[in-house]
Amino acid sequence: MVKVVKRKADWTDIRLFWAVARLGSFGAAARTLDIGLTTITRAVDRLEERLNTKLLIRGPQGVTLTEAGERAYDSALTMERAAENFETHVQDSENAPEGRVRIAAPDGLAGVFLPPHIPEFLRANPRIDLIIDAGLWPDRPIASDVDLTLTFSEPKNPDMVAIPLAHFHYTLFASRDYVALYRAPTTPEEVMAHPYVHHAAQDHERESWHPRTAAFQDFLHKRIVTNSSAVSFFSIKQGAGIGPLPTAILSLDPSLVMLDLPVETLRLWLVRRRDASRSARIRCVIEWLRELFDAKHQPWYRAEFVHPREFGPYLDPARREEDEPVAALPVGRRRLKS
Repeated sequence: MVKVVKRKADWTDIRLFWAVARLGSFGAAARTLDIGLTTITRAVDRLEERLNTKLLIRGPQGVTLTEAGERAYDSALTMERAAENFETHVQDSENAPEGRVRIAAPDGLAGVFLPPHIPEFLRANPRIDLIIDAGLWPDRPIASDVDLTLTFSEPKNPDMVAIPLAHFHYTLFASRDYVALYRAPTTPEEVMAHPYVHHAAQDHERESWHPRTAAFQDFLHKRIVTNSSAVSFFSIKQGAGIGPLPTAILSLDPSLVMLDLPVETLRLWLVRRRDASRSARIRCVIEWLRELFDAKHQPWYRAEFVHPREFGPYLDPARREEDEPVAALPVGRRRLKS
């Protein structure tokens, strides 16, 4: 037995019928909606054909609703009000700072630099929830539709808006115990004799580094290779070897020692969809991220390199009392020459 599926009436046809019935004539509906008279006439004809009943009686003074037309008008009015409520509800949710905001970020940013500031944000914005995808399982993202992305790769997609957010200055670090035990290397050549903690992301970002830095990676004694910033950070902190970290890490953990070696700078981008700024909750998170990476009050995010010994006045007083950031040697920065 063949099952006959009855096709549902088109919502556009229903709305045009409702307009004709409300305004009293096809001509009035066409003028009000700025739609061709033929378009409206055909829409009502299609609707009557699908419902297999007459809805309107045409006359020289306009239209009159049949009994079926009266029922159809009441149903259409209910649908129109539901549509208005739908639009209002969606617009209100977009205009109010509430709902979920999905952020994609490298695991170092997601796991180290964002968490210290998240509690304050949540307290200030009790109706906004954060979904933070650190990219640990690329084939199983926790957020399929990302609102904001933090990335060190300059976006090329013209449909996205890329905002320069901060600069991260990378160089080699070690723990104080490691430096006390093995002494700090002062040249790239000396680094090759030390156990090296290597983050695999550097293999995929070689084009972002200075060519000599990229070549230097090939000669290192990589005792630890990981794709986790947490493994890299804690391995260095616990004295397993030396490895690259951003100088900004000293604003969170001043116990590490920055070695007197060349510095590489990467720019951090905040990427959003072009229409994302319409959402109040997304705008709120964007402003939070801008404040979080504000270079004016956090010099470690400036475009120009600021030596950690100058961080003191900008650190949280409690953290400043615990320890002062130190370098292996009290000398200025050296940059790689082209």
